[in-house]
Order: sequence, then structure tokens, then C-alpha cells
Amino acid sequence: MRFALILLATLVALPAFAQSPDFRSAYFNRLDQRKTGGFTLQDLQRISAKEFKRIDDNKDGGLSLDEYTYGIPPNRQDAIDFFTARFKASDFNGDGQVDFNEDQAYCVELVNRADTNKDGIVTRDEFLSGVAQ
Repeated sequence: MRFALILLATLVALPAFAQSPDFRSAYFNRLDQRKTGGFTLQDLQRISAKEFKRIDDNKDGGLSLDEYTYGIPPNRQDAIDFFTARFKASDFNGDGQVDFNEDQAYCVELVNRADTNKDGIVTRDEFLSGVAQ
């Protein structure tokens, strides 16, 4: 399984996703597993680490853009664009692969950017604003 395929399968199963064309809200719900209204850096890194290991299709320790976006339906250009941008932002060394350390560093960067009140919890509004940047 690959990252986008897993994510989209999760999102399609969520009623909110079916009602909303913006998958980002449904993705936030996936990150807010304890249903507290937010997630922490540790939550994001834990979830991202599990997804990383599942989607590294060739088990080479790095994700290509194809692995990152595999399975996204062509009519979901918003999701393709989102994951392509996330891939590029995660590829800190510009080698065309996202390794595990880059993925985890992206999580840190996202939480630092999104957690505007610096309380250690990224709320829905903070997340939606943070991923829009």
C-alpha cells in the first residue's frame, strides 16, 4: 500500500469526506485520533511513521513521488496537488526521494508552522491554515 492510497481509503470511509470536497478536514480527523480537537507533534510523527513504512513499496527506505501519490484518483487534482507539494516540501535535500528522517522533519516543520499559539496542540483551524501555506 502507498501513502496516498491509504490516506484516500481512510478519507473515503469518513462521512465528513463524502460531504466535503476538501479532504484536508477529513485528514485532520485522521490525525486527531483521540478526538480531543487537536493533535500533537508526537501524534503526527507516530501516524506518519506508520504510513511511511507501509507505503515504501520497494522497501528502499525512501519514497518517490510515485509512491507518495499512487492511487489518488485522477479527478482529485486537489489531493494530487496537496501531496505533490507535501512531497516537495519534505524532500529537504532535493534528491527526489523522501527518506524517513525527512518525513519526520516535515512533521516538525508543519507543527511549528501550524501551531500558531504554541501550545503544542494543532487544532483544526490551525491545521487547515497551516497546510494552506
